[in-house]
Amino acid sequence: MFVGWIRKDSLEKDLETLSSKILLDKNSILKAFEEDKSLCYGIYEKESLVGILTAMSLDHTILINNFAYLSHVNKTIRERIITLFFKNVSTTKTILFLAKSDEIDIFSNFGFSQYGNFLKATYKGGAVFNFTNAMGKHISNENYLPIVKQIDFLAFNEDRVDFITKIAKPSSLLLSTKFGFQHSYAIDKAIIKISPWIMDDGAFDDAEKLLRGVIYHRGLKILIAFIPADILEIKELYESYNFKFESGYKLLYKNEKPNINLEMVYGF
Repeated sequence: MFVGWIRKDSLEKDLETLSSKILLDKNSILKAFEEDKSLCYGIYEKESLVGILTAMSLDHTILINNFAYLSHVNKTIRERIITLFFKNVSTTKTILFLAKSDEIDIFSNFGFSQYGNFLKATYKGGAVFNFTNAMGKHISNENYLPIVKQIDFLAFNEDRVDFITKIAKPSSLLLSTKFGFQHSYAIDKAIIKISPWIMDDGAFDDAEKLLRGVIYHRGLKILIAFIPADILEIKELYESYNFKFESGYKLLYKNEKPNINLEMVYGF
């Protein structure tokens, strides 16, 4: 297998082929590639893309937003693409990655530490509730950018407005109140990802309105979100609307430890 820079000329076709075999966030890959090609790497088997690693750079943080590969890509090859990433990315910025259980050891070998436990929350229908026009108007605040700037900064201690606006796409649904915002978008025809979703401390009632809103608008599809496992209030909110949980995810960091208020992170 060859590990190297992503091949630009065939990227969209390669992503279509790869996404037919594994769940792939094609939009975030293309956004990362558009922003900085030096943070994007591929694993190729002959002419076929079989694995990918992409990242996006913020002011103080680099977020590895995709690390996906076919099942036969072994640990040695996965280590090679991470090694190549660090060979070309010399930075003192904090590097963040939300890892699956079988990826934690590999990234730990590259100097990553654990910041927090996460759950994958999945909705496949079943929640029953009323949703009124008045509620719809309350959570569709058009003046959301000031809210994003204020609330998101409180959670991450970093200005991520530019990052959040860049990851938007035609399928994006952005809901907000005075106390938080929620972005969701289509990964494929059947799956919607809620990310990011940030609420002010203690804004549980507004958070519930936003969850009702996304289920009302998107609930005929599968909804997924990654949530802090140890924040009981967030977990119970999802659970009350029939989301099921998969454990084993951890938020990892390298270099300076970030200062993230996980009590505000309803969807990473």
